[in-house]
Amino acid sequence: MRFADFHMDRLNPFLEEILGNPEFRYAVARKKQIPSEGLNKLDLFFASIYRRATEEIRTGAKSGDENILSSVRREHEKIIDYYNTAANFHVINKPEDLHLEPSGYDANNVVLHLEGGDTISNPDIVDGLYERGVRSVGLLYNHDNLLGGGAKGDTARGITPLGKRVVDRMLEKGMVIDIAHANRRTTNDILERVGDYPKAVATHTALGNAERHLSPELLKKIAAGGGVVGYTAAKPMFSSFSDYINAYRNSRDLLGSADNLAIGSDFGGLDAQDLFSEFDEIGKLSKVAEALSEKANFSDADVEKIMYGNVERIVKQLS
Repeated sequence: MRFADFHMDRLNPFLEEILGNPEFRYAVARKKQIPSEGLNKLDLFFASIYRRATEEIRTGAKSGDENILSSVRREHEKIIDYYNTAANFHVINKPEDLHLEPSGYDANNVVLHLEGGDTISNPDIVDGLYERGVRSVGLLYNHDNLLGGGAKGDTARGITPLGKRVVDRMLEKGMVIDIAHANRRTTNDILERVGDYPKAVATHTALGNAERHLSPELLKKIAAGGGVVGYTAAKPMFSSFSDYINAYRNSRDLLGSADNLAIGSDFGGLDAQDLFSEFDEIGKLSKVAEALSEKANFSDADVEKIMYGNVERIVKQLS
């Protein structure tokens, strides 16, 4: 069985070294979530371009303070350059770049994903990201920015005029549009704007009542367009690992199939105490597959879709 992860903060535990900044030392312990032996079992993942937002950055993200945003943008560029030059990453720019053979190929296939569009102060920045190999963008993190409302921001804030222009530019480029971390109003606004666009997704989320989670209605709307939703096995998202597995069964029952479901681990971006022992590092993806089969009664074909095939379908639609 092949394995894909719809969202991983792969470099977050290494940012102290990559950016030369001790501010990121907090994440070093998270290396345990992404051991090399586990990564060797992974065929494909969406690799985040992310730096934790300080209060100054959150303020600048909403006001559009270019002095602040340009500094963050430079850090993002260093992260992108690292992905593009390190030998253990094979960056996918177009479908034919997905490299699963020959056997012995030792670089992870990655799609570069900007987590949080704080630095996108005009649509032309989307062009620059695309030229650097970024093919997926989450427009919001938890805070509000120039594009819309975050899950922990103003719940009444929807997509902004700039956000609409940015979404339109991403549509022109054929990029993946991720609504994870957006509030529900902004999520709905984005989905209404893109219509049946099959690359509107939620890379790492939950099915639930919180602003950060998807409602059944939003889940159905993503699926109706052909998009994919990745669920994250973490205590802030689900009460137990069993609840996590049940979310897949409940989602399948709501949608009528497993064609729009995936794994979005968020490993590298979570503290150890937020993880379940059943799935606390990437090498345990097979345990999730077993639980889907044995506890949620998914067929082998549906398990393969959740563990790999549905994410692959999104990648094969890149342009």
